Amino acid sequence: MQVKSNFQVVGAKAFNGEVEGKRYDSTTLFVLMDVSERSGTAIGQNVVEMKFGKSDEFDKMKHLPFPVQAELTLNLTTKGYEVEGFRPVAQAKTPAQV
Repeated sequence: MQVKSNFQVVGAKAFNGEVEGKRYDSTTLFVLMDVSERSGTAIGQNVVEMKFGKSDEFDKMKHLPFPVQAELTLNLTTKGYEVEGFRPVAQAKTPAQV
C-alpha cells in the first residue's frame, strides 16, 4: 500500500562503502513521529529511521535547512516503511519559533 503524507524530517545521512566485504549504498532519513501512548508509559515524539534509496538521494537534499517539512511517499510493507519519494514543503519550525 502506498501513501503520501507530510512529516518533519530532522536529518539525513548517506553511506556508500564496504562493511566486512559487503557493499552498502543508502540514504537514511530521520523522521519525527508520535510515540504510541496506548500503554500509558510513553508520551511525546521520537525519531524513526527510514531508508530512502542510494547515497545519491542524500546529495539531492544536503543543501536543505534541516529540519524540513516534507511530503513523503511511503510504501507500507511487512518490513516497515519504504520511502519512495521526498518533496520538501517548508522549513520546519523549531521549538524557539513556535
